[in-house]
Amino acid sequence: MNQDPARTAELGWPIGAVAERLGIAAPTLRSWDRRHGVGPSVRTSGNHRRYTELDIRRVELMSRLTAQGVPAQGAADSVLAMDWASIAEHLDADRPAIGGQPRTPAGSDDPRGALDESGPGADVSDLVEAIVSAARTMDSRTMAQLYHQVLRRREVGSAWVDVFAPALRRVGDLWEEGRLGVQSEHLTSELLQSELRAVVRANRLRVAGPPVILASADDEQHHLPLLALEAELARRGVASLFLGPRVPADALVSALRESRPRALFLWASLARPAEEPFWRRLEVVDWRLDVVIGGPGWSDRVALPEGPVALTRVSGFGSAVELLATVSEESRR
Repeated sequence: MNQDPARTAELGWPIGAVAERLGIAAPTLRSWDRRHGVGPSVRTSGNHRRYTELDIRRVELMSRLTAQGVPAQGAADSVLAMDWASIAEHLDADRPAIGGQPRTPAGSDDPRGALDESGPGADVSDLVEAIVSAARTMDSRTMAQLYHQVLRRREVGSAWVDVFAPALRRVGDLWEEGRLGVQSEHLTSELLQSELRAVVRANRLRVAGPPVILASADDEQHHLPLLALEAELARRGVASLFLGPRVPADALVSALRESRPRALFLWASLARPAEEPFWRRLEVVDWRLDVVIGGPGWSDRVALPEGPVALTRVSGFGSAVELLATVSEESRR
């Protein structure tokens, strides 16, 4: 039976050997031990403190997180909360492969793979963990930097699906478990809203054509997915009008009649009734309108009344972007 490496009765490694092995200065290791509790966990018979392999991996992961801009205390809180398997999962994907070449995707300009442009992987987990660590310590500067860097290196869709949405879910879970204050959750969302709106502003002069309308179902408060959708559409040159959360049904219908868009995207994360009352309000539409619905709140049985309104349900962020971009392109012809 394999023994847990954290519980082996080995003599372990002295601080000088760990410093040489990881390339981290001994004073830094002593500071992390004294100030943050990330240090040696066993003692020899002569009462000398020694690092186990688990201790060394904790230090290695803390070094990586702090190099990405995560505050030392936030990094320490994260690594100390992880077990051996979690730490190994974060570290092993970045170990050198056969031949000594790091396992980073072709074209990546970051040697740690932390901000590469590939799909989900260990580097994505590091980014999510870094955002969560910044949320724990209310470190707005680090969090904003992480958001900004991710959006510089990735398309908005990839940033949202691979990094931002998982980080927001993790922060929300920690809040529900009582391990994170609501103030941290609000800060995480507010800073991300600012970065996504910056993308929209930067691309405002590029957008063209009749705008598509982006709205939430009534009483829906979770609108960050719509902000991400607005930002990605702007990056692609697609005009849109984002009406914000909790728009009353009457106001949404008025907006449709005034702007006469070719497409309406409706987001719902909260469960909607099988017989959606909003569909009856669309009977006033007398032009071709593509209604695209997204989010987990919609019923499996969705049907619109007869008329010029067509309904499409999308399964993910990417398919919503492609469909709305296609409709926008058709409306320009």
